[in-house]
Amino acid sequence: MSIKKGKIVLIDGNSLLYRSFYALPPLATKEGIPTGGLYGFTRILLKLLREENPDFLGCAFDKGKKTFRHKKWEDYKATRPETPSELSKQIILIKDILQGFRIPFFEDEEYEADDILATLARKAEKAGLDVEIFTGDKDILQILSPSIKVVRFKKGISQKDVFDPQKVKEEFGVTPEQIPDYLALVGDTSDNIPGVPGIGPVTAVKLIQQYGSLEKILDNLEKLPPKIAGKIRENTKKAKLSKRLSTVICQVPVELNLEKLKVKAPDKEKLLDIFKKLEFKELIEKLGLSDCQSSEKLPGSKEIEKTNHKIEVKLRQEPLFLWWENEGNRRRLFISSSRGKSFVFSLDEDSFDKATFSQLKNLLESGKYLKIGHDLKNLLVKLKILGIGINSIKFDTAVAAYLINPSSGNYSLENLSRYYLGENISSTGENGSIKIKFIKKLYPVLETQLQDKGMKKLFYEIELPLIEVLAEMELRGIKVDPTVLKSLCQQIRKMRKKTEEEIYTEVGERFNLNSPQQLGKILFEKLNLPLIKKSKTGYSTSERTLQTLSPLCETLNKILDYRHLFKLETSYIQPLSSMINPSTGRIHTCFNQLGTNTGRLSSSNPNLQNIPVRGHLGDLIRKAFIAEEGCLFISADYSQIELRILAHLSGDSNLISAFLQGEDIHRETAVEIFNCLPLQVNSRMRRIAKMVNFGIIYGISPFGLARDLGISEKEAQEYIERYFSRYSGVKRYIEKTLEQAHKKGYVTTLLGRRRYLPEINSKNKRRRKFAERMAINSPIQGSAADLIKIAMLNIYRRLKEENLPAWLILQIHDELILEVTENQINRVRKIVKEEMENALKLSVPLVVDTKVGKNWAEISH
Repeated sequence: MSIKKGKIVLIDGNSLLYRSFYALPPLATKEGIPTGGLYGFTRILLKLLREENPDFLGCAFDKGKKTFRHKKWEDYKATRPETPSELSKQIILIKDILQGFRIPFFEDEEYEADDILATLARKAEKAGLDVEIFTGDKDILQILSPSIKVVRFKKGISQKDVFDPQKVKEEFGVTPEQIPDYLALVGDTSDNIPGVPGIGPVTAVKLIQQYGSLEKILDNLEKLPPKIAGKIRENTKKAKLSKRLSTVICQVPVELNLEKLKVKAPDKEKLLDIFKKLEFKELIEKLGLSDCQSSEKLPGSKEIEKTNHKIEVKLRQEPLFLWWENEGNRRRLFISSSRGKSFVFSLDEDSFDKATFSQLKNLLESGKYLKIGHDLKNLLVKLKILGIGINSIKFDTAVAAYLINPSSGNYSLENLSRYYLGENISSTGENGSIKIKFIKKLYPVLETQLQDKGMKKLFYEIELPLIEVLAEMELRGIKVDPTVLKSLCQQIRKMRKKTEEEIYTEVGERFNLNSPQQLGKILFEKLNLPLIKKSKTGYSTSERTLQTLSPLCETLNKILDYRHLFKLETSYIQPLSSMINPSTGRIHTCFNQLGTNTGRLSSSNPNLQNIPVRGHLGDLIRKAFIAEEGCLFISADYSQIELRILAHLSGDSNLISAFLQGEDIHRETAVEIFNCLPLQVNSRMRRIAKMVNFGIIYGISPFGLARDLGISEKEAQEYIERYFSRYSGVKRYIEKTLEQAHKKGYVTTLLGRRRYLPEINSKNKRRRKFAERMAINSPIQGSAADLIKIAMLNIYRRLKEENLPAWLILQIHDELILEVTENQINRVRKIVKEEMENALKLSVPLVVDTKVGKNWAEISH
């Protein structure tokens, strides 16, 4: 059949579903039906329909049984892990979704999806169509032609590569037709295709480029180097078998019925039934499948009323949606009600008059209107600089999305719209009114997700009010004495140069100390130190490697000293000097509310949480951070907060008793693991016990503890066993936590914050073990993060209520730092301790240590 030129898109259903399953958090309905893969698949399908705009569309699946390839090679795909049951259940349901979209799918017991796709592609090519195949596999690349392209997903489903014949040549060094010859030599571990042992990709490409095919290579073995010829000769059968297994079949008995493959409007009733069952509420709304009112259309830019002159704002008492636009020197704030008009306030200096300021201030600071926006902390900081606040914040789409999926890392409005709505902002325009339209759409979708995941209280009572606290902290900043930094920089540079010259003298030549390659050659070729680790890029010169070898060579300690000095100079002192605001004389760090998987706050530009704590040089840096004239710093630090949370979560009677009686928990652990009396515990024994206590929280293994303590693995194992002998409740808690993590795919904090663990059931032992360590630690660390956020909120409110001249200025994990006028130190110190120790009611007391000083160094120890 010949038709006019059009485009057909063919989907590898198994590949796309599999990647969606592992790329997204382990979602499930209230009844326990797994839906993560289905949701990801459906989103990609919608995106594909929108962006690719195909004329024809079809999908192929593996039937799941043994194909003709298994008859040729019994061990074909034998090394592949068994499909998780949660994924198997979704394969059945994905076919229902395809039927709802009226998209035909194909499968055959004798053939794989690749063979079906290849057959349909060749037939479509003959019919005059352009073909795009969406898959994650590479075998199908062999059928590429000017009319057939392959779109391969990478990094889950977030990125993709488009392959044509030229791209294959660049990537693999062979033509598409030669891929079976290439795999015949190198094999394919994912499909357990043997290839020729000892023949790698480089050799395979050279042979194929010279001779063209496996058959011609076999005909010319006598011309090959004896070693290579011997390997191929001994494995000729394997090579021929591998080529047959790798070659896709283009003659599967499947019909290319273009009428059936034509893209059609979906069966809305069927999709509504399926999506209700799967609880895809946002997709129901997005596709207009229910009788609910469609989203209000936002007026276009021409309809937006300028507010640089007097206007009458007639707004009902309903939410206002906000969007800040900052391009070059142009600053505009877009405001829209749910159903009313939209306004744009120009905040450029030449047009921001008193009337505009007054209208905007009254509107945003009024308690009558609830405010909804995206990344409102940054907007609040910008507005507060102008003297305008935002009261009655109701919702922040960025913060909500972070709570729902803290491992995403990208909470831009564009990304959230693609992820949750399947819509592309960039394709609709960049005007602020368009951005508000997407905020309006995202708001109900994200609020529903928070409700479904049991995190509305965490969102509304902690994360949302924290926006104002963090904005005020950023605006306040912390004062820095530039003369101290300058003097310190000169001192460190002098020490670094001296250490550098001593190293050159000891090794007998000059080289680039900051080059791992040059340093590696000096250490392992010139000084002949024992090789510990080597990679493709050269010798390992990591800090751990140098510390391990330092007893053998004193110079290594000097190299470590040099690195420490270099880092202090380039990573701390120089950047800090350049970040002092000339108007305020203070550094205004950014507190990132969306930056970690555990709920902890992070700091950037600069990262003040990372200033070295210990050592003489760290103290010197902290001396540069000073309180304002007439003020002092208060430091308030939770004592052993993670161990106290562990005691509460585990309910271990011995651990709880130790904290209730105010005992030294590290000494008590030392008594147990060393089987001694309390008076016999020395500093070394206590240090080891401390490592064990905190190692347990981080899921440390005997190997890891042995490495950190410099003891045998057997001895480390004994320490851990004795620990669990005394704290058996902790062991039970860890076992139960891991059991739930493997079952649910996530863990939660005391307040319901989730951390997803996509690798918790991985067949890869290293990845699985890492996820298990995160499963143990995250509820503890995340609960500590929730706790200090509550404390920050309560302290902030108390200071405001009592109108005290005191300001929160820094948060460093379990520690808060405030700047307070000298005459209010005792009052504020009491408030801080009171609020921190009563932030949450645990089964053990919370203890807070406070210190007062004129600079940061004075309150650091």
